[in-house]
Amino acid sequence: MPMTALQRFEDRDLAELNEVWKASLRDNDYAANTIKKYPQVVAHFLTWYEQQEHVPLTLHTLTPITLVSYRNALQQQKATSTVNVAVNALRTWCTWLMEEGYLPSNPAARFHLVDQQAVSHRDGLKPSQVNTLLQTSQRSREKTRNYAIVQLLLQTGLRLSECAHLTFGDLTIGERGGLVEVRAGKGNKARSVPLNSTARLALAEYLGPRIDVAPTLKAVATAWPRVTPSVPLWLSQKKGKLTASAIAQMIAELVEDCGVHFPQETSAHTLRHTFAHNYLNQHKGDIVGLATLLGHSSLDTTMLYSQPSVNQLAARVEEISLNAYL
Repeated sequence: MPMTALQRFEDRDLAELNEVWKASLRDNDYAANTIKKYPQVVAHFLTWYEQQEHVPLTLHTLTPITLVSYRNALQQQKATSTVNVAVNALRTWCTWLMEEGYLPSNPAARFHLVDQQAVSHRDGLKPSQVNTLLQTSQRSREKTRNYAIVQLLLQTGLRLSECAHLTFGDLTIGERGGLVEVRAGKGNKARSVPLNSTARLALAEYLGPRIDVAPTLKAVATAWPRVTPSVPLWLSQKKGKLTASAIAQMIAELVEDCGVHFPQETSAHTLRHTFAHNYLNQHKGDIVGLATLLGHSSLDTTMLYSQPSVNQLAARVEEISLNAYL
C-alpha cells in the first residue's frame, strides 16, 4: 500500500519543508516581501522551539499549544504588528502543510491575531472601511484581479472556497444582469446568486483581456457565450489556478496594506458578513432571501445577522426615556 505524504515525511527536517514551501509561495504568485519574510518567520519559530524544548520540532509536535506559546513569547519582545506578521506567516504555512498532505488537520485553524481592532464574529466592515479596502486593492499587484475578487465577495457573500472554485462556465455575464452558479457550496448544495452591476463591471475589467476583448461590460457580455466553460476564473501571475489559500493570503496582504487602524482580522468571511448586513439593512426582515443567497441550510444561522451588536444595543439603551442624563 502506498504511503501517505504524512507517513513519508513524518521524520523529515521541517527546515527542508520550509524551503519547499518557499518555492511554493513563489510559484503561487505571492508578493516578494511575503516570499522573503514568511519563511524567515518559520525558521525563527523552529529555532525558538528547539531552544525551548532541546529537540527539533516535528510534524507531530506542531500543535495549537506550540503555536500559541510562540506567539506569547513574541508578545513579550516584539511590537504587535510584528507579532501579527508572524501569526499570518505561521497560519499560511500550516494551511500549506495540511493542503499538501503533511498534516491531517490544521493546527493554526484557531490561531488568532493579537491586540488589534478586531472584527467581532459576525460584524461586517463599515462603508469607510470597505472603501479603504477597495482602494487598496486597486493599488496592488494584479490590481484588476484583486479588485474583482474583493468586489465579488462583497457583492455576493460567497464563501472563500466557493469563490476559488469558480470557472467561466459558472458565470453568466450580461449588460443588464448576471448570475453566478455555486456548484461547490457547503454540504455540496448548489445555488444561484445574482451578479449586480458593480460585480459585473469589476469582472469585465479583469476578464476582458483574458478573452481578448475590451475590458468593458458590453464587450465581455457580447463575447461571454463563446468562452470555454472549464477555464478557471482566477489565475495567478504565472497563469496557474489561484488556490483558496492564495486568495486568503492576497486579502491578508491587502488588509495589512490598509494600515494598523484597519481591522486586522478582516478576511474573506468578513466580506461575507458585510454583504449579509448590507442586504438586511436594505431589505429588513428578509431572512429567507438572505439564507437563499448565502446558502444556509438553517434559518437559525441567518437570524444571527439580524441580531444587534453590543454597540447598537448600548446606543439604544442610552436613548431610553428613563435615562435622566439625556
